[in-house]
Amino acid sequence: MKGEQANYTINLSTAFQFAPKDRTRKALRQIKKFCWKHVRTKKVFVSNEVNEFLHKHSKNIPKMIKATLLKEDDNVRVFMEGGKSLPEYLKKRQEEKKKKEKKTAKKEEKKEEGANEEEEAQKRKLEDKKAKEEAAKASGIKRKTA
Repeated sequence: MKGEQANYTINLSTAFQFAPKDRTRKALRQIKKFCWKHVRTKKVFVSNEVNEFLHKHSKNIPKMIKATLLKEDDNVRVFMEGGKSLPEYLKKRQEEKKKKEKKTAKKEEKKEEGANEEEEAQKRKLEDKKAKEEAAKASGIKRKTA
């Protein structure tokens, strides 16, 4: 699989070796096997659209299904080719990324403010220390530093 998204035609003909009750389950297993073969990951998530399609045609499952595989990190998501769920999912994912970027920007601003406050606190400590040393010199007392 090149890139993060690819269209495939998945062969489901081996599901016909089993009784009509078991065909849907076997078809889902074939889809997951196909994903393992092409993407090399066990974390496969089948969209509701694909699942509903298979259950709708449970007795007469099509021999092949056109699907779009979307790879994210170690996960693979299976969508129907030309279906509604893929664009919705991509839009949702973009919104989540924007929210994360906003949160990280806010955190960075808080860290910068905190760093500025820490720097100011250190400067105040140094100024206090210098003032005490000057006062000690003026009175003739040697101050220990360490």
